[in-house]
Amino acid sequence: MKILVIGSSNIDMVAQVEYLPAPGQTVGNGTFMQAFGGKGANQAVAAARLGGEVTFVSSLGNDMYSKLLIEHFQQEGINTDFVLIDTEKSTGTALIMVSADAENCIAVTPGANGSLLPDKIAQFTSALDNVDMLVMQAEIPYETTKQLAILAKQKGVKVMLNPAPACAIDPEFMSNVDILVVNETEAELISQKRFNEYSIEDIAQTLLQQGAKQVLITLGSKGLYLKTKQKVIQLDAFKVKAIDTTAAGDTFCGALAVASACKDIDEQVLRFASAAAAISVTRLGAQPAIPSLVEVKDFIQQHNYQSKI
Repeated sequence: MKILVIGSSNIDMVAQVEYLPAPGQTVGNGTFMQAFGGKGANQAVAAARLGGEVTFVSSLGNDMYSKLLIEHFQQEGINTDFVLIDTEKSTGTALIMVSADAENCIAVTPGANGSLLPDKIAQFTSALDNVDMLVMQAEIPYETTKQLAILAKQKGVKVMLNPAPACAIDPEFMSNVDILVVNETEAELISQKRFNEYSIEDIAQTLLQQGAKQVLITLGSKGLYLKTKQKVIQLDAFKVKAIDTTAAGDTFCGALAVASACKDIDEQVLRFASAAAAISVTRLGAQPAIPSLVEVKDFIQQHNYQSKI
């Protein structure tokens, strides 16, 4: 499975605290860790660890982190030939607080991620050649992701979009999305329908009508819901003791990309992605929490399923 991930890279500063502070409040006695993050980088690492042949396009800053990140990606087996360096900005940074009950809040300063503008696309257009899937998020400029989705479809490449942080998607962009992966917040914003007023089926149908070919709504500990024109699949989540949900969505997307790059999404594909996400929430951090392919296969077998991914 040849996967091209285009998106953000960040340095994550993580504080684990008893509870998330209210505005103006200080919560002490936390523990600190620093790790590599960014939704694009997280999904690229997840796809690579789970068996994908991954190329990553990102923009890093003029600081010590850029060299460390490139070396890290290469150690993960990721092709970094198309990683750009912005000599005028710093590498993106995320400030993350994680509570004892695994809830989190995140503040992101995009830095060089904001430099991945449409005028840079010509520098990495060739990365779209001979790949099975393009994976993107919403931590780089919107117009760049839109143009890349259109270009990918012209080249016959499958497009997965995870519009996080949540943002509206225009019809032209959405019509070039094969797999739309959203959580409940993102689904509400894009569909303009709330879960307390509409059913999940209604919301998913609206997203299909907006142009996406397949809509996958992740529901955290409640599982997931997939809807296409042909089928609906609803799965419960694996039951685990969560300590940090930071990596869950990105791990799920990376796993889904690997499992569905060359085949249709079915229950086995979704169970594989769900298992990877379930393992990640039992660990602290973003990329440090992402499991390997062996770990996911073992986890699935322990839960009495078979994995053919």
